[in-house]
Parts: sequence; structure tokens; C-alpha cells
Amino acid sequence: MEMKNPFKDRGRMLSLVYGILVALTFTIALYIRCLPKSSVFGGGFVRFGGNDPWYNMRIVENTLSHFPHRINFDAYTYFPHGQYHPFAFLFDQILAFIIWVAGLGAPSQHLAEVIGAYYPAVLGALTVIPVYIIGKEIYNRNVGILSAALLAVLPGQFLSRSLLGFTDHHVMETLLATWVIAFFVITVKSAQNQVTLDEILNREWARLRKPVLYSTLTGIMLGSYILAWKGGALYVLVMVVYALIQAVVDHMRGRDTAWLVAVTVPAFLVVSFMITPFLHPSTIDMRTLLAVLVSIIGVIGVVGISLILRSKQIERAAYPFTLIISAGLGLFVFSIIAPDTYHSMTGMFSIFLPGAGALTVAEIHPMTMDEAWTWFTTSFFIAFGGIFWAGYNVARRFRAEELLFVVWSIIMLLACRVPIINGGQNRFAAYYAINVALLTGFLLWKFIEFGALSDEREPVKERTKRRHKQEERESLGLKRYINLDLILISIIIFAVVFYPPLFTPRTGALAYAKFSGGPSDDWYYSLMWMRNNTPDVATDGFNYSTLYEDIPRGEDYPYPPNAYGIMSWWDYGHWITRIAHRIPIANPFQAGIGGPYQGNRPGACVFFITRNETRANEVMDALGGRYVISDFMMADAWNAVYNKFGAMTVWADDTGGYYGRMMTENGTYRTVLTRKYYSTMIARLHILDGRGLGDAIEPLRHYRLIHESRSLMPIEVEGQPVRFVKIFEYVKGANLIVTPGFGSNATNATVSVEIMTNQGRYFNYTQTARLSEDGKFHFTLPYSTEGPLPGETRFDTMPTGPYLLEVGGVVREVHITERDVLEGKTLELSL
Repeated sequence: MEMKNPFKDRGRMLSLVYGILVALTFTIALYIRCLPKSSVFGGGFVRFGGNDPWYNMRIVENTLSHFPHRINFDAYTYFPHGQYHPFAFLFDQILAFIIWVAGLGAPSQHLAEVIGAYYPAVLGALTVIPVYIIGKEIYNRNVGILSAALLAVLPGQFLSRSLLGFTDHHVMETLLATWVIAFFVITVKSAQNQVTLDEILNREWARLRKPVLYSTLTGIMLGSYILAWKGGALYVLVMVVYALIQAVVDHMRGRDTAWLVAVTVPAFLVVSFMITPFLHPSTIDMRTLLAVLVSIIGVIGVVGISLILRSKQIERAAYPFTLIISAGLGLFVFSIIAPDTYHSMTGMFSIFLPGAGALTVAEIHPMTMDEAWTWFTTSFFIAFGGIFWAGYNVARRFRAEELLFVVWSIIMLLACRVPIINGGQNRFAAYYAINVALLTGFLLWKFIEFGALSDEREPVKERTKRRHKQEERESLGLKRYINLDLILISIIIFAVVFYPPLFTPRTGALAYAKFSGGPSDDWYYSLMWMRNNTPDVATDGFNYSTLYEDIPRGEDYPYPPNAYGIMSWWDYGHWITRIAHRIPIANPFQAGIGGPYQGNRPGACVFFITRNETRANEVMDALGGRYVISDFMMADAWNAVYNKFGAMTVWADDTGGYYGRMMTENGTYRTVLTRKYYSTMIARLHILDGRGLGDAIEPLRHYRLIHESRSLMPIEVEGQPVRFVKIFEYVKGANLIVTPGFGSNATNATVSVEIMTNQGRYFNYTQTARLSEDGKFHFTLPYSTEGPLPGETRFDTMPTGPYLLEVGGVVREVHITERDVLEGKTLELSL
């Protein structure tokens, strides 16, 4: 039997050619996402990007220690409580499985980190496949390949969240959400005008097989998406809103709406079955399942109302009003019957309206126009043309898949930015990148059609001839592309659409992708120093790798007596957990921040912004804090590097009075920092080293600098350079009581000592005391002059000699032991 030559079959040849193009697009996307290789692997450690990727790798490490089990509750964060982490499990579980298999059941840490670093890059590159399918199914393969190519090179949120080393669930969210739409588009195409109520009731599988199959695949992807991100009900909303609008369109046109049940209900049922076994506060909560079940009822209700009105031959225009009244009545009854559940579920829409404190989180604030240009360049604006053109097509032809495309795109745009009310979250710009690529790809193909191929435009065809003409049109795009018109159009397209996202200085994909972010060497090695030089909190039954048991909500984890917390700003909590193997008080889940936005509880914002050391001590005592680790950005009110100080003041609801104006010699004014700023704990610690500032700001008595990093910042205060990262220890301090000599009339006494840091920097720590009512001078001294004790902090920043006590011209040396400092012992000295 003669073998058939696939190259003589036009359809197979086209499939092969476009398959190669998709593979090439995947390769380009992967290449760009692996550009930060030297940044990730070029140092002394694998530098994962951002903050959350470090916690994902912490979960993966813990899972590999107990494979296949994972922690839901983590006692190594949010001291002294512990916390159910909010990550859904699929992203980390699949990664742990891949590493476990690659390591033959016993993978090394290096293997785990290498695979973990490449994981998001591969997932991001794979996203071009469902993008191609969506473009192909809604329009044609040319739109699909143009869209996939643009997505491969777009900078912005999608690129940053799919870079090598950014091992976070966002990239899997985007990939799975795109597959949801890809399968749903096919489902919708196969059912509109093909499935009726009678066929559903009579179970005519010949007509129902394809819609139900693809609806099931949609459900599998949607269920996986929700299991990768607990907020995945967002795409349930997309499907329900589309079904509602499609039902209104079909009803107003006198068409059967029952097919919408066939395309949505199987998907939602599959989702329900998938997520029910994993209902857990840290994975999927009951609100998500309720949202899916309510969606099933809602779609059936929308279709049912349409069927009733049609059977009664009621005016079609009554349908949307009936839906509005029914929905309003249903919500009202729901709010009366189950008010807590009602408020809980409506609270899920808070992603569109983040609160004041949450707006300080980089990924939560609404997308600005500057960000839109940086992340999408020209394609952001071209995409609007795509929305209008696709909307025009919907109004003209009412194709269900194109209506889905428009509804989906508008919802994702609103998720990034809600006009007027300043809502939305810019994190959804990673999702909207898919829509921008498709909308732009669609408009580009129209440009090509009306330009170089204008004489070969496809006329409107009957459905029975559409496939043949589609292949003919795509073949035309391959055979006749080598002409002057197309070369000119290709140059224009590259210059306008592809060049800006690729080559824009600093923000273009090729420039931006070279750096992975994550902790600097200063942070990493400071945390490793903390890990090796501070008391280990691990015990036989409690350590970094423990598979912690879940504890009742509202209860604190029973920590061993030697456990303590690390005070830092919430951004750095996951680094502290994974690198230092210590327990942060605050973390990037926005836990432990405290202040007015968290029930006026003690926390990081209260500690760092307070101007009263006693109040700061109360916070540390309440939260079991022993060390404070800060960086320059936390104190950077100058905005010389990056200002995180402002975020602290927002969380503390104390934003005014830190800046003033000073007249210069030439009569102009310049902005200066006020005493209020220098009085905050973060400034007194990181900028002033706890040493005070003249007579205006007293030195700290219970905090001592024990280590600082190497890098110098572009700020000096009183001739002292400022290092990037500093570690302080909170101590009781030695209580020195000095009795002046007989006949002394001194009313003031000073104690000072020279401190040398591990970087060879010197500064003087000085305390001044007034004569108290008991006729004595009282000091609380945080530095030991005699060195560390075994089992305690092995500090490498310490006095160069004894304290010098000066009272009325009399100078005495004072030696303070480490035990005196740690136990708060009282030393009495008579002159």
C-alpha cells in the first residue's frame, strides 16, 4: 500500500508549518525567560526572585522531606502565633513531584533549587500554546501565531512572573486560566446553534458529545486553576458573566438558550468534584465551592427564565428586566437567610477594591497609565482597537466565541484597572497580557488582510465551506507573503508592535529579563550570618523541616521556651524563614504588621514608626522579639534608593510631619527631614545605630548593633556612612548605678564607648544621665565589653575597650559582661 505524502496534503502541511512556528515561538519565549541565568546562578547561592518564591521553595523543601505530604500550617512564620499559609497546593506539589522524580526519591538541595528556578520559565513559555489555540479557534491560525509571538516578547507583569527564578504560582495561574478559555472557546463553538433543549432532554450524544467533552476539559483546567490559586473563582465569574450576556443576546434574537447549560454546567460540576476533597482554610475555602454551586443554579435559572418567557410568548424585551429583578430578589433573600455567608462571598470582590493599607503592596495597587506603557508599550493601545473591532463583529455576526473573547478581555482589563473608583490590582496585568496579545494579533492580521492581501480577502462563506476557505486563506498567507507590500507591512508591524516591547531601554523584555530580583548579597549573607551566629530555636520535635500539625483557628502554636521572633518589615519575612531558618514576626502575607488596619495589634508598623523606646519594647515583649533586622529602604525617607518608610507610615496611619522646609543661603527652600523622622525607631536604629542625635534624640538603651552588611548607601549622617543591612539585638541591658563621690556637686554624668563594626567602621555610643532623686546616676547599657557567651549571640560588632564613665571631671573605666547585659543585672559603682 502506497504511503501518503503529507506534504501533498495542504491541511497537513499547514498544520506542520504552524506547529513548527509555535515550537519556535515557545523557544523564543523560553530563551527570553532564561536571560537572568547569570543573576540567578552566578553568585554563591541560587537567587530566587522577589519574596513569595522563597516561601514556595520553603514549602517544596518541606514537602520533599515528607513527600508527598505538605504543610498547611507553618510555625516558622508569624511569631508567636504561626500561620495557615494562603497558597493553594498545585503549583508547589507538581514542582515537588518533578524534583522528587528527578532526584530518584532523594533529591539534593541544589537539584531542587535548579529545577525550581527553571520551573516558572517553562510554564511561562508553554502559555504561548493555549494563546495560539484561542486565536486559531476564534479567528484563524495566523491570528494565533501572531498573538503567541507577541506574548513571547511582551515585557511587564507576565514576563516578570515567568522569569527564571521567580518560582511563584502566578505563572501557573496564567497558564491554566488561558487553557480554561482555550477549551471553553472550543466548547462554545461546538454548541451554539448545534445543541437545543430537546437534544439535552433526549440525551442525543451525537450532538452533545463534543460540547460535553470540551466542557469537561474546561472544568478540569478551571479546577486545576483554582487548586493553584485559591482566588481562582475569578474565572468562574468570567464564564458566568459571559453566559448571562450570551443568554440575553440569544433570547432577544429568538434563539434557544439551553445550549448554555451544556457548555457551563459540566465544567462547573467537574470543578466541584475536583475542589471538594481539598476544602481547607489554607487551600480552598467554602466560599469558592459555594460560588461554583451558585453559578450552576444561576446558569440554569437564566436559561429557565428564557424558556418560560418564550413558551408564554412574552415580549422579548421583558427578559433582561426579569433577570435583573430575579437577581436582586435572590441576593436579598440570600442576605436575609445567610447574612454571614452573603457578606463573605461578596467580600470576594474586594480584589477590585483594595484597601488603604493593601495599596502599599506593589502588586495590589491599580495599574497606572505609566505602568501600562511600560508593561505593554504600543500593544496596550492597539488592543483597544481590537476590542472595538471584535465588538463590532459581535454586533454584526453574533458569534458566541467572539462575544466570549470580548467579555473576557473587558473583565480582565477591569481587574487591572477600574476607572473612576480607582480599583483593580496590577497583578492581573499578567492575565491581561494574554488578552492584549490576542487583541493585537487579531488587529495585526486585519491590517495584513487590508494591506498586502486586500485583493484576496476572504468573502463571507457558508458554514459548510468555511473550513476549506480557511485553509485556502492560510495557504495564501504562506504562498504569497513574499511581495513588496507584505515586506513593507512586516517592517511596520515589527517597528510599531514588536520592537518596543523587545528593545526599549531598561524596560524592554531583553533588558528587563536579565535581572531576577530577590535578595541582594547584603541580605542573603546577613541572614546566613544570623543563621550561624544566633541561638538556634530548633529542638528534637520542632525545627525548620517539621511537618507541623494543624491547630484550631485562633490558637497560637505551642512554641518551645527558647523560641523567639525576628522583627523586620513584612517584605522580608519569607527570606528570614528560608535563608536564616528563623521565625519572622511579620511576613509577605501581610501578617504581623499590626496597627490600625489590623485591629490595633502590636506589630511591625507600630514598632518601626513609634518614637518611644518604651513603646517599642512593649511591642517586642508582646511578640517575643529578640532581633531586629533592617535595611536602608525601610528608613529611606530621602527616596535615595527606594522608599519603604512611606508604606510603614501608611500602615501606622501616621503619615504627616516627617518632612519640613529649610531656607538655603540663596533664599530658596529645600525639603529636609524633621525631628519626628529621626525619632522613629527605624531611623534611630538604621540611620543612627541607636547612638542618639545630640540633645534632640536620646540613645537607645535596649538595642545594640551586632552586625552590618558591606554595601554603602548614598547617605551620610553626622559623618557616618550608612550600610545597607543591619542586625540589632534587643537586650535587657546592664543597669549601672553610679554614686558620686562625697562632696561632688555634679548633676550630669556620661558613659561612652567606642564601637567597631564587623566592617571596620567606628562610632561612639554615649549615654548621659541626670542626678536622680536618690542622689545617684542610672544607666542602662546594651553593649558587652567582654565578648559573647557560648550558646548566645556571637556578635562581631562590639566595643573596642571598656566604657568610660565621666562624673564631674572624674573618669573611670567600666567593664560590662555579656551576662550582665542579657540578664539585666544591676552593677553599683561608688566614686
